[in-house]
Amino acid sequence: MHWHAASHRWVSDVGAIAEASPDRSEKDAASQEARPTMASAKQSPYAPQKASQLAELLNPKGNSLRTVLIIYTGGTIGMQEMENGSLGLVPRTFQSELKQMKEINQQNVPQCYFYEFNPILDSADMSSEDWCKIASYIEAAYYDYDGFVILHGTDTMAYTASALSFMLEQLAKPVILTGSQLPFRRPITDARQNFLGAITIAGVADLAEVCIFFGGKLYRGNRCKKVDASAMEAFHSPNYGPLAEVGTEITICRRRLRDPPRGKFRLHAIDVTDIAVVWVIPGFSDDFFSSLTKSKTIKGMVLMLYGCGNAPARKKTFLDSLQEMHRSGIVVVACSQCTRGKVVLEKYAVGKAFADCGVVAGSDMTAEATVTKLAYLFSKGLSPEECRVAMTQNLRGEVTIGTETLDISETLTHHRQNLG
Repeated sequence: MHWHAASHRWVSDVGAIAEASPDRSEKDAASQEARPTMASAKQSPYAPQKASQLAELLNPKGNSLRTVLIIYTGGTIGMQEMENGSLGLVPRTFQSELKQMKEINQQNVPQCYFYEFNPILDSADMSSEDWCKIASYIEAAYYDYDGFVILHGTDTMAYTASALSFMLEQLAKPVILTGSQLPFRRPITDARQNFLGAITIAGVADLAEVCIFFGGKLYRGNRCKKVDASAMEAFHSPNYGPLAEVGTEITICRRRLRDPPRGKFRLHAIDVTDIAVVWVIPGFSDDFFSSLTKSKTIKGMVLMLYGCGNAPARKKTFLDSLQEMHRSGIVVVACSQCTRGKVVLEKYAVGKAFADCGVVAGSDMTAEATVTKLAYLFSKGLSPEECRVAMTQNLRGEVTIGTETLDISETLTHHRQNLG
């Protein structure tokens, strides 16, 4: 496998990459012969407690100089056809299928260790507690592996990827989520290529962030959305280009990658999820928002507006409700219903009125990133005003900050003077 990156660094196989990484610790090198179990590492409330819950080696002929921990949470990739004709999850069966893959038992593939969720889940059942479980598994094994792959259902994959990007603070290793639109055992499926691409990149790429690998492309996790329910290229990053693409070579766009952290890795769990998402539609009832102002549980609201942050201007009760939410400490963030572009509340009069009511512009963040970022900030114990400020800041590459635009409303002569 060859890599072509913006830095023009070429390597021929996994071993060469390992040799080219002088910053690998002695602890990492010494751990190759006997990989510690996750149960032997530092425990968190969500970490596995039984010694029998081990991460098992899938490919003994893989390259032991680079290792990847695969956390199988469930999803279509491991499903089987049930007696009634539907697809379902059967525990402790998918691992044996992966072990039979000849492609992973060769020296240009990292050694992969497999751990299965208990219970394995359809991603529609994924919750914040499951995000914490995944994050705690990574925390427990962080210094024992070079990268991590999360096998996950596609429906909520973007939410999990966004949540993990915030929870895994000072992350210096690749964490890659993948899955498939069709089960692994089908003759025509995207599962094999998604799996092979994810473990290869997780084992050899010099990444320091949470990503989604799907359809031959590597995306920043908190920039991703599922955009197609049936196509093999199910995910897209509408406001940020792919980090890498797989063809006959794997091409990495280095300038799009996040810089390595300077601090020590740590985990911060998400345990506050009292957030509502409201999709504004024409002719909506004002009474709905009036009832939200009386809520004692909602801490944040993501408001899905039209275009650049537009909404009905004639609904005064709506604006009054937003002002009341602000006064009561509810953090309201505006996102766009459009797939591409960003929210600029000052562009229209009603948007400016929203800003005056304390609504925060979500800029070009996805709804998935906005929701999980709010949950993360609330879980950090920040005050409503601190959350509003932090929502406008770039924490994990989830939002574009500081872009400049040319104001063409002024005269051309004026621009020539300014641009000269």
